[in-house]
Amino acid sequence: MSSSFLSSPLLFSLIPLLILPSFYLPVESAFPSSSSSESSILDNAVIGDPLVDCLEERVKLTFQTQKPFTGRIFVKGMVDNEKCVENYRQNSQTKVEFELANGACNMRRSRKLGPEQRGVEQSITVTISFHDIFITKVDRAYRCTCFYMAKKIFFSENSKKFLKEADKVVTNRFDVSMIPTTELIDTARMPLCTYTVRRGSVNGPIVTYASVGEPVFHVWQCDSDMFSMLVHNCFVDDGAGKDRKPLIDEHGCTNDPIIVSDLTYNSQANLAFTEVNVFKFADKVTTYFQCAVSTCMISEGMCSGKTPPRCGPNNRRRRTTGDAKEIENNSSLSAPFSPDDPFTMDLSAERIHVLDLDDEETGEEAEERRELLKVGKDFPTNSRLGLSTGPYAVSPLSQSTVCFSENIFGAALAGIGLLVFCFPLVTGLLIWRQRKMAKISWHR
Repeated sequence: MSSSFLSSPLLFSLIPLLILPSFYLPVESAFPSSSSSESSILDNAVIGDPLVDCLEERVKLTFQTQKPFTGRIFVKGMVDNEKCVENYRQNSQTKVEFELANGACNMRRSRKLGPEQRGVEQSITVTISFHDIFITKVDRAYRCTCFYMAKKIFFSENSKKFLKEADKVVTNRFDVSMIPTTELIDTARMPLCTYTVRRGSVNGPIVTYASVGEPVFHVWQCDSDMFSMLVHNCFVDDGAGKDRKPLIDEHGCTNDPIIVSDLTYNSQANLAFTEVNVFKFADKVTTYFQCAVSTCMISEGMCSGKTPPRCGPNNRRRRTTGDAKEIENNSSLSAPFSPDDPFTMDLSAERIHVLDLDDEETGEEAEERRELLKVGKDFPTNSRLGLSTGPYAVSPLSQSTVCFSENIFGAALAGIGLLVFCFPLVTGLLIWRQRKMAKISWHR
């Protein structure tokens, strides 16, 4: 049996998790329907919730429709990739199956390591579209999540070693016997680790908006003093799977010190950070950062030679120009963790909206605007005069105060002045007319 964490199907169990539906707003076509067949396309719908099967090498989505499904299914954000789109124009069945290989079409992969969840989680958003071009009111999008649970790690009191849970093969003839063990979770809680991007300091507010060139801190932290960690295999992508660049290698050293400098670790090596000037992909709005974080138990001597990493220009030059034997014998380099190590987890920082160089509003101003307006994270503005691009803006002093733009204020002031001037004039004319009518009536 292979020792790799994910290469053997016996080392994990497959658990289908939650399907979260999200609804698209209808898109009205500019061209009226010209046939009953076109209108019948929208006279269809998904029945109930689809089923997700988390298989060893692929994820399968099965759903039922009211009428035969003749639309298309695609992965959200990957509609231009023909490998991530499947058309059903000739389909005559109401039961439809859609399959994707694990890791394909920008499938999000995250390794979990904690008391209740230990394994690999993969998620992807699939859109079921009944029209072959437009998104319509009957279309649905589902976030499919699969959790591949790893075997537990035990600490054997007899051998004083860490062991993987043995495979239980139950037959009619034999009972399963296990060596006396104590779960590691009972003696030392597995650390929970986080990856955040912060403004101002390692303890500053989390960044969701930023401007190109703005200094921010990338911070990795585990909440246990019994474990050290190594941050490695980091990359940045644009969220669409088209642009993905490595930032930190398997040893925990930077690939490009101009973009990201080497990390600084604290004395326990359970916190690491680096200051980075915000960057972005050309003509892209968002950036995603993901890293692998491997933990090791300090008391067991598992961290020796692994963390903190020994980087620097000399070591980096040896890794890129030296031969394999020189690298292997160089004690100044950290021994890399295996990507399939059960103590390795994948962590992602929160998505960051990066404003272009010519945007007037800074990332901090955008953060303040978002907090004041409470409108989520997808509506950055570029106005320094207010906190909204419309004629009205919420004052930073109080959300109950309403401010007006100069044009609105000028128009309102002119209207008030005109009203003040006209009101006495109109009142005088009415009084004069009334007296005149009364005088004429008296003479008669």
